[in-house]
Amino acid sequence: MTVASKKINGLYAITPDRQDNDLLLSEVRQAIDGGVKLIQYRAKNIPDKQKHIQAKAIKDLCDDRNVNLIINDNIELSMYLDAFGVHLGKDDDSIENARKMLGSDKCIGISCYNSIERVKKVFKKEIDYIALGAFFPTKSKPNAPRASLEMVAEARTFCKLPIVAIGGIDLVNISMLLKSDINAFASISSIFNSGKIESITNEFNNILKKKIT
Repeated sequence: MTVASKKINGLYAITPDRQDNDLLLSEVRQAIDGGVKLIQYRAKNIPDKQKHIQAKAIKDLCDDRNVNLIINDNIELSMYLDAFGVHLGKDDDSIENARKMLGSDKCIGISCYNSIERVKKVFKKEIDYIALGAFFPTKSKPNAPRASLEMVAEARTFCKLPIVAIGGIDLVNISMLLKSDINAFASISSIFNSGKIESITNEFNNILKKKIT
């Protein structure tokens, strides 16, 4: 397991699309205050110039607070910021190109959705974690394919990389995932649309501490 892989655990906060730069930075700060140590900057409907502004501000905050920042879909932006790494989906750039551009010490995560075949295809490549989901209905991707705990168990028979669960995870249903061999739990709406980001993040972390112990 790589050095980067070892940091893929616990709560994994993924940012929502926010047109207001100051609001987004404030929300990320609240999540960090709540104890999150792993953040993904994900912006699907933001102009490129604004993405750079938002990501740079978040990276500076993460550096100041010793938080690892992963950039969704954008290898160039991750490289420019010297971020912790990049997360790629099936329609994004190749793993090989990402590794060549970012170097051996950076984190590369890959979305595998609900496809065991995709896990088999990528797990031996130079990546640091796989993401499975959606485990529950999700507002950010309402038509996302559904993954299952049986799939996690099957993946574990051959894949030793950290597994990130994503998709509709909240303070209630996360308990259904805790006994599985999942390393990190990703959330967007349950954190950033909660209206009480710091306290929700803190509650998530308290729940996950019980899994560790």
